[in-house]
Amino acid sequence: MSSSGLKTKYPRGHEKKEKAEPSSEQIVVSEVHIEKLVPGGNGLARVGAQVVFVKGGLPGEQIHVQIGEKRRGVHYGDIRQILEPSQERVHPPCSIYGQCGGCQFQHLSYQGQLEQKKAILTDALQRIGKIELPEIGAVVPSPQPFGYRSTIRFVVFKGEKNFQLGFYQAETRNAVEAKRCLLISEPMQQLVAKVAERLASQSTVPMYLEHVEFRASTTSTDVLIVFHGSYKKAERVKEFLEPFQKFSGVVGCIAERSGPKAGRVPSTPLVVGKDYVTEKFDDLKVQIGHRSFSQTNWPVYESIGRQLREWLGELQGVRVLELYAGTGLLGMTLARNGAFVTLVESNAFALADARTSVALSRVARCRFKRKGGESFLPSVKQDEFDVVLVDPPRTGLTPQVTKELGRIKAPRVLYISCDVATLARDLARLGTFGYRVVRIQPFDMFPQTAHIETLVELAI
Repeated sequence: MSSSGLKTKYPRGHEKKEKAEPSSEQIVVSEVHIEKLVPGGNGLARVGAQVVFVKGGLPGEQIHVQIGEKRRGVHYGDIRQILEPSQERVHPPCSIYGQCGGCQFQHLSYQGQLEQKKAILTDALQRIGKIELPEIGAVVPSPQPFGYRSTIRFVVFKGEKNFQLGFYQAETRNAVEAKRCLLISEPMQQLVAKVAERLASQSTVPMYLEHVEFRASTTSTDVLIVFHGSYKKAERVKEFLEPFQKFSGVVGCIAERSGPKAGRVPSTPLVVGKDYVTEKFDDLKVQIGHRSFSQTNWPVYESIGRQLREWLGELQGVRVLELYAGTGLLGMTLARNGAFVTLVESNAFALADARTSVALSRVARCRFKRKGGESFLPSVKQDEFDVVLVDPPRTGLTPQVTKELGRIKAPRVLYISCDVATLARDLARLGTFGYRVVRIQPFDMFPQTAHIETLVELAI
């Protein structure tokens, strides 16, 4: 039991024991040719008529694979030997690459990552969307292939003797220890190491810790540390937070209730210091609290904002509806340049940050609606907006939102996607309402991973 009286059933640490090798009769090894990469980063190969997804395989490679389990009609294979490696194959710099589930492309050169992400996007749009496509631009690279993340979350688990920080292995709830992560800056890595060291020095803590999140400002040295979990004795938790708040650069420490016992309505968090960081988004001064979603690669996010403004052109008097607005930064940049912007967001905390940022930056022509798209769109008239901007979660647009967009028929729709499969599906659905794809521009928001951020313009 922890000192709070809560059960401390922490995630399991990475099993270091060797698994028993299957007998030779159970091993099916085939020589395969990797044809292409698929969403998620696996290489696609074939054994006869059977499709095999090979983790770590690269296009053009000849590989001996051990054929494993079959899921959703596809076998999965593990590399036993690379017979003919790709020229783009490189040595992964991370010591736990392949164990941690965060990165999929560290074995691929950065130029190779950009080329393969464009190929994955193109293939998904053609194969799933089955729509006529304009020429897709080269993927806009990240200024930093490593060290680009301004936010990161570690899982907390109990090792043999102490608390440790780490990440989940891919598709499991097993945790692997991570003393550092190459996707965050060196100063953040040093801070993570200090937090991990302090946690490891304590035999008990006054809360059941699930995750520790770090949120850094890209325009200052300010960092928030957010401890997610459950607790009963607030005073003891506040005492627990105070030493962390004294670490260099840390402007605030927060204990946020999470997990199945947290309840549907967010409770008031415990805060020592600040509960937000300030940023600059191009020429905007903005505030982002710990309960608002924040993009992890700030320079690339700014590039998306600039591309958006370039595509829209003259904005004076243009009526823009932004759905899934979050903290409203993209809409604010359009309003700064003359548009009338309606920001629609269901997260009250994100919308509060948007209001604060509008005031800090002295941006006019913004109005706010705390609603989801499903509840807001039915009230919109057909000629009410010139442009609709959508930036949905990974699951994409709901059928109801898609149907309402088809009814409203705004002359232009700008769609920002973080998932190629749902993007392809939604573009096909919007096409049934008369929308055609005008332009597509991918961005590398998440280097070393298989994720792709895409900006698409549609018009009636």
